[in-house]
Amino acid sequence: MDSPEISTDLPKTYDPKAVEPRLYAFWESSGFFHEEPDPARPPFIIAMPPPNVTGRAHLGHGSTYTPMDVLTRYHRMQGDNADWLPGLDHAAIATEAVLVRELAKEGIARDSLGRDGFIERAWEWSRTYGGTINQQFRTLGFGPDWDRARFTMDDGLSAAVRKVFVELYREGLIYRGKRLVNWDPKGRTTVSDAEVDHVERDAHLWHVRYPAKDGSYEITVATTRPETMLGDVAIAVHPEDERYADLIGKLVCMPLTMREIPIVADASVESSFGTGAVKVTPAHDPTDYEIGLRHELPMPSIMDLQARISDAEIEVGPYAGLDRYDARARIVADLRASGHLVKEEPYRHAVSISERSGDVIEPLLSLQWFVKMKPLAEPALAAYRDGRLRFVPERYGRTYEQWLENIRDWNISRQLWWGHQLPVWYTAAGEVVVAETEEEAREIAQRRFGTTELTRDPDTLDTWFSSGLWPFSILGWPEQTPELDCWYPSQVLITGWEIIFLWVARMVMLGLHFVGKVPFPTVFISPLVFDSQGRKMSKSLGNAIDPMELVERYGADAFRMGILRQMRLEGQEIRFQESRCEEARNFNNKIWNATRYLLSLPEGLPRAMTLPKAHELTLADAWILTRLHDTIEEMSRLLDAFDFGNAAETIWRFVWYEFCDWYLEATKAPENRATRAAVLSFVWNNAMRLLHPIAPFITEEVWLALPHDGVTIMTATWPDPFEVPVDRAAAERFDALQRAIERIRNLRSEMGLAPKAPLTLEVPHNVPDAVASLLALYTYGEIERSAERGASLDDALAAVEGRAPKGLLLERYRKELVRLRGEVERGEKKLGNAQFTAKAAPEVVAKERDKLDAYRAELQNVEAALAAMGESA
Repeated sequence: MDSPEISTDLPKTYDPKAVEPRLYAFWESSGFFHEEPDPARPPFIIAMPPPNVTGRAHLGHGSTYTPMDVLTRYHRMQGDNADWLPGLDHAAIATEAVLVRELAKEGIARDSLGRDGFIERAWEWSRTYGGTINQQFRTLGFGPDWDRARFTMDDGLSAAVRKVFVELYREGLIYRGKRLVNWDPKGRTTVSDAEVDHVERDAHLWHVRYPAKDGSYEITVATTRPETMLGDVAIAVHPEDERYADLIGKLVCMPLTMREIPIVADASVESSFGTGAVKVTPAHDPTDYEIGLRHELPMPSIMDLQARISDAEIEVGPYAGLDRYDARARIVADLRASGHLVKEEPYRHAVSISERSGDVIEPLLSLQWFVKMKPLAEPALAAYRDGRLRFVPERYGRTYEQWLENIRDWNISRQLWWGHQLPVWYTAAGEVVVAETEEEAREIAQRRFGTTELTRDPDTLDTWFSSGLWPFSILGWPEQTPELDCWYPSQVLITGWEIIFLWVARMVMLGLHFVGKVPFPTVFISPLVFDSQGRKMSKSLGNAIDPMELVERYGADAFRMGILRQMRLEGQEIRFQESRCEEARNFNNKIWNATRYLLSLPEGLPRAMTLPKAHELTLADAWILTRLHDTIEEMSRLLDAFDFGNAAETIWRFVWYEFCDWYLEATKAPENRATRAAVLSFVWNNAMRLLHPIAPFITEEVWLALPHDGVTIMTATWPDPFEVPVDRAAAERFDALQRAIERIRNLRSEMGLAPKAPLTLEVPHNVPDAVASLLALYTYGEIERSAERGASLDDALAAVEGRAPKGLLLERYRKELVRLRGEVERGEKKLGNAQFTAKAAPEVVAKERDKLDAYRAELQNVEAALAAMGESA
C-alpha cells in the first residue's frame, strides 16, 4: 500500500478541512483499522459501548470514545494485536418512540401497521438513518475496525440472545411472575429502575379521614396520590406509635366506597411522615407492595395500561374509565364535599419519571418475565473482591459492589414490538414453552403437551439484555471462533458511571456465567461533561455544544486535544471550555510552522531516524534528546495509567515549549548548524509518533512529509526510550542556561526594554563560548566578557548581568523623572490644601500621604541612577 502523495513544499497554513477527510479515507480504504486474531502478539481489545442506532455524537462521546481511540492507536504502535470493535444498539424504547413520531407525521398509527409492518419499517429506518453516528465518528478521527461492526439485532447476536434466554430459563434463573414493575404509560412498556429519573416537583399532601363503620373511631392518613385510594387494602402504622396502639387490628372504611379495610402494624412506616398513618395500595406502590407481602394482603389493581381507572379487579364506583389525573381531581372534590378531606397542604417531593418518554411512572402489578439475579451477582461480586475486576478511578468499585449487594430480580420483558421477541410460546391451555426456534418449540410442545398449536409471547427483551452479552456475542459466541479464543476477555472497558449497573455489572455477570471469565479486567470510568458553569448541557438551557460544530471550526485533532486536556484522572467532571479547542488549533499551527522550518533547511533532512555521533552533539542537541527520552517514558506511563489529561499536557509541553520555543531557536546558532538537520528530524519524527494517538491527522500529514520508514504513522512503532541518547550533565547545563535566560528576560521587562532592544550582557569568562552564544541568541544581547565567577556553570550563569545602552537608559530615566516630579508636585499640592485635609475622611488623607511617599522614593531612585551614570537630574 502506497502512502498518499504529500508534498514537502507544505502550504503556508494548516487546513484540517483539506487534510482530515483525505487521510481518513486513506486509512479506511487501506484497511489500517482492521485486525485478525494473532496469538503470537499480546491482544489489546476494546469493545465499543454501542451507541443507540438513533444516536448523534455529543460531547460525552468526546470524553468516552476519544480515549478508546487513543489507546487503540497507542497499542497498535506498540505492536499489539490491537482492535477496537464497533457496533450499534437497537435501542428499543428510543427507536420505537422515534418511529411512532415519524409515522404520526404520515398520519399512520403504529397499531394500524401491525407488528410485522412496524418491524419492517424499523429495519428500513435503521438501515437508512442508523449509520449517522458512525459517519460522525469518522469525522472525529475515531478508528474502530469498521469491518467488524455489529448490530444488536443482527442474526448472530440475536441467536446468542435466544440461547442465553433459553439456558437461563432451563437453569431456573428466568421465570414468569406477577410483580410490581415500573410502567411507562406513554411509552406503553415497563422500564427498569435504572431508567427512571427522580425529579423534585411541587405537589400536594392530602390528609384524608378513614372512619369506622359505626363512626366510633377514625384514623387520618396523608397521601400524595388520592386516586390510588380505590385500591387501598389496609392502613399501616408503626407498631411503636402510641397514638395508634389501640387501633391496630381494627377496621375502617375507605371513604369513597365505604369498603372496610384493616389497620395493620408495620415497622417500615415513618411515624414522622404526615399523620404517621399511611394507606396501603400494594398494586401501585413499591413500599406498599412489600407491606402487602408481609401481611398477606390482597393486591387488586385499579389502573389499566393507559393509566386509566379500571374496575377489572375491584369496585371503583363512578371513577372507572377516568385518566389518573382526572380521577385525582374528582376524588379530591368528592372527599372535600363529603367532609373526609381534613387538610390540603403544599408538598415538594421526588416523582419517578421515565427517562425515555418523560411520563410519570405508574407502579403496576403485572405478569412479566424476570431474571433471578442473586445467583449471578455472587460470582460478579467475588471477581471484584478478589481483584479480577478493577475500576479506575477506584471509588467506582464500591458503587459496583453496593449495587450488586442490594440487587433485585431483573424485569426483562418489555411491551414493545422493536427488539428481540421473547423465545416463549404458549399452548391454548396456557402452558409455557421456551425454545431457541419455533421448530424446537413445537417439538417440545408435542412431546410435553400433545399439541403443536402455539402462540408466541408478543413481548420483547429489555435492550440491556442483549447489551449484556456484547463482549462475547460480537466475537461469535456460542461458536468457538478464533476471535473468541484470542480476544476474550478484552483489555479494558471505557464507559460512564451512570451505566455501571445497567451495563457493566450485567456484562460481568453474564460473561462469568457463559464464558467463565470476566469480560474485561479493567473498567475506566470517563468523566461527565458539563458547561463552563458546571451545568448539565441541554437544549432548554441553550448550552448544548455540538462536537461536529467544533470540528468544523477547529478540526478533529483540535477537538480531541481540547477535550483530553480538560480530563483529570480523579476528576469526574469536565467543565468544558471551547477555548481549549481554539488553543489546540493554535498548537497545530505551531506544529505546522515548525515542520515548514525543518523542510526549509538549506542542507536538507537526512534519511529517517539518523543521529550524529555522540561526540558531535551540541549542548542544545543533548538537552532536547534527553527531554525526548524522558517524554517517551512519561507518555507511556501516563497512557498505561489511563491518565489522558496529563498525557496530553506532557506532549503539548514538549512540542510547544521545549521543541518549538527552545530547541528550534537554538538551531539558528552557527555552532548548531552542523548537527541540526539530523537532530530536528529525529526528534520531530518521534514527537509526531508520541502525539499521533491524540491528534492522528496532523501527525500523519507531518510524518509523511518528513523522512520516514513505512506507509503510515498508524503502523509506525511507538518511540523507544532506549533508542534515544541521554546526557544528564548536558541537560543540567542547558537547564542552568534556561534559568539565566529567563532572568535576563525578566530584567528586560523590569527595565522597560522591548524584547529585541539592544542589551549588553556581562558574561563571566568561565561560561563556555557555546553557552554564551546561546545566551546571546535567546536574549538578543551583546556579549561582554567579565571576570570568572563561581565554581560551576550554574554559579557563573547566575552572575550574568544585563546592561542597556546608556542612551536608551538616559532617555527612559529622563521621561520617568518628568512623570515622577509631576506626581510629587500634585500630591504635595493636594496635601497642602487645608480644606482637603480637614474635610476628607482620615483614611483618604492617609492614602494620599502613602502615594506621595511612594512617588518620592521612586524619584530618589531615578535621581540616584542618573547620578551613577554621571548625569545631573
